[in-house]
Amino acid sequence: MKRILVLVCLISLFGFGLQAQSKDSKTSSAKSTYTGTGAEIEFEKNVVDFGTLKVGDVKVVNVTFKNIGKKPLILDDVISSCDCTTVEWDKAPVMPGKTGTIKATYTAKNTGLISKRITVLSNANTDRVILQLKGEVK
Repeated sequence: MKRILVLVCLISLFGFGLQAQSKDSKTSSAKSTYTGTGAEIEFEKNVVDFGTLKVGDVKVVNVTFKNIGKKPLILDDVISSCDCTTVEWDKAPVMPGKTGTIKATYTAKNTGLISKRITVLSNANTDRVILQLKGEVK
């Protein structure tokens, strides 16, 4: 009889623990679903291929993005991974459905493969996007 009573208690406790764990996991997933302000950024392309350049060449590219969210998109910062690449962008909010551009200027200083990053920080749900610049300097 004691065995049956112990077994029933263990099953009850185990079942209660699973229910509590299930509720916690539902709560945490609901919290992580909405992480931003309602703005959302989408780039036309995340990789820019410069092809082959010579030392001293300057390559300018405009990377287009769109606010596909429901609230204004604000680019907080755009950071280049090296001093060979400068970036410019409009500081005004990009309204829902509208597009904006980031102008990147790369100056080829050394021979070899190009693999540079531009990190875009914003108030979008996807608050950090990394763009890649690639090519080769001969």
